[in-house]
Amino acid sequence: MNGKCFPSSLQVNGGPLFHNGVWSGFVAFDTPGLTLQQLESVAQYYYGLGYGFVCPTMVTASPEAYQSNLPVFRAARDHAWGQGILPPHLEGPFLAPECIGAHNPALRRDPTVEFAAKLIEWSGGFIGWLTMAAERPGAVDVIRYLTAQGVSVSLGHENPGVEHIQAGIAAGARGFTHVLNAATRDKFGAKDLRMIAQFTERRAWSMIIPDSIHVPPYAVQLMVDGKGPDKVIFVADESPVIGAPVPSTHEFWGHTFEVRPDDAGRVRSFDLSGSCTSLIECMNLALQWGIPSETVERAVTTNPAAFLKPALDRFDIHLDQTPKHSPGVVLSNGAYTPAN
Repeated sequence: MNGKCFPSSLQVNGGPLFHNGVWSGFVAFDTPGLTLQQLESVAQYYYGLGYGFVCPTMVTASPEAYQSNLPVFRAARDHAWGQGILPPHLEGPFLAPECIGAHNPALRRDPTVEFAAKLIEWSGGFIGWLTMAAERPGAVDVIRYLTAQGVSVSLGHENPGVEHIQAGIAAGARGFTHVLNAATRDKFGAKDLRMIAQFTERRAWSMIIPDSIHVPPYAVQLMVDGKGPDKVIFVADESPVIGAPVPSTHEFWGHTFEVRPDDAGRVRSFDLSGSCTSLIECMNLALQWGIPSETVERAVTTNPAAFLKPALDRFDIHLDQTPKHSPGVVLSNGAYTPAN
């Protein structure tokens, strides 16, 4: 690719709010009562970093939050600034109870077509993709239902056997969500076929966070080589407190999180509540690890577009058109920076 690049960030959990140009707090997209003004503030922050498109993520939330917030994402498309808002990602609520992460376990539920249909209704169909566990009862039926509705399904926050992964892919699942998260802390068995599937299964895209915090550099290199450059998607899993003052302490998702540097000087939201590393910074880290710029750009442009194609087609959204709301980024002197 040459010239400007307009990255699509597929997993943005929220972001900063500003008053007169000064940080004044943050919004998490799963908190009920999201307003268009809040969404615009967050979107403008990411556009200023060079993001072309933002896919809001709601982690496992209450029915009230889904009903109040999902229509806001759709309403943003009626505004010029909202042309960068993509059909959102629902990370949950159909997750494995033992793999819940920072999500609220009280709001987790097993997959049912009935609740999936409510999510479609509340959003007016404006859902891009949904992360769910492949092994939970009812998963295959829900994957088939969502796929028929033009919603991409990605497998994650799960504890499956490889047979569950195979069944999920056969039912229409199109991806794996943030593969190897927390791999810098946890070890996995050499005979773990589930992980091999996520690194090599060509029928689905694999999403990985190249920030050297969630995932080590070598894993990202293996993913690109094993999966192929057309099936890897780079995400940053942006925390709601990205851009917050350093140091600071914040409450959300029922937890207390600290924003502070780690021993290596990298700003983190302790402990792994999403990333305080932007997608642009992730792209630059990937370049430093020797991943070609063509592969890096593909992982944030054409690959996300291909994964989201069912929803993008339904709403006539074209990620290959130059957006007016964002400057994009350019590659100069070995790093991506916002275009002038």
